[in-house]
Amino acid sequence: MRSTSTPTWPNGRQSCNCVRTPDQTPRTPRQHIGAELRRLRTMAGVSGRQLAQRTGLSQSRVSRIERGDALASVPELTMWLEQSRASERLEQMIAATEAALNQTDAWHEFAQEVSFAEMQEQVRHREETARTQLSFLSSLVPGLLQTAEYARLVFVASDLTGEQDCAAAVQRRLDRQQILYDQSHRFEFILTEAALRWRPGPRELMVAQLDRIASVATLSNVTIGVVPLDVEARAIPWHGFTLNEDVDDGEPFVQVETMHAYLTVERPEDVDVYRRQYAVLRDSALVGQQLADFLGTLRAEIQA
Repeated sequence: MRSTSTPTWPNGRQSCNCVRTPDQTPRTPRQHIGAELRRLRTMAGVSGRQLAQRTGLSQSRVSRIERGDALASVPELTMWLEQSRASERLEQMIAATEAALNQTDAWHEFAQEVSFAEMQEQVRHREETARTQLSFLSSLVPGLLQTAEYARLVFVASDLTGEQDCAAAVQRRLDRQQILYDQSHRFEFILTEAALRWRPGPRELMVAQLDRIASVATLSNVTIGVVPLDVEARAIPWHGFTLNEDVDDGEPFVQVETMHAYLTVERPEDVDVYRRQYAVLRDSALVGQQLADFLGTLRAEIQA
């Protein structure tokens, strides 16, 4: 997947790829773009509500663009700059937006600004904007499916500094899981058998975790599948990812966690790569009764 270079703004200052600080200073390319659009609108004496009315955008869409939670399309940028009497900035803003479509947040910068608990809040906010989530994980159970103890051990293993409040992070993760019971959202999770066999704690922990997965799989808006180790591989499971579709006032995007960075992918052709990868993986997965039988067999094996 391509990553983009860091854009330089008219004052010569480069935006860094990290998260917004508590004082709301723009830090990521998206936040710089949003802040600049807000500045141009304000200088033109146009309120956010007026801009929404004049362009046909929703008020929430305007707010999300100005916060840096979403990127404006070319037609939206054109209307926005016309209303802000700054049409001469269109080419520059289009170039900056294109550069920000695939954004990388380095973990070491991310961790300097945001705690594990705050990260969970940011993820929750994004989850709420997507009506359909398709997730693939090859190495461990997805956060939305984790038991409290499994989540605690994952956070402990991830905290290389020993300074994180893991209890607070676990609570925020459990709070996030409430969205599973919202029928206006649909979820699919594809895991590998290896992910279910990775054991961060005692056997009893994994038994409880398998029971949790079996229980969530009964929800009408949730589909869970497992790719067994003994099926012929039709795709290389390079890494986990979450494909967010049906986004409120926005375009589909993909979230990817790697060892060194957290990636947000929005360039349409790159999002399509993840769609194709997910479709192949899903075709190899056990779902429904086959999943239930598989979980039961694995559970018995762990307890033996």
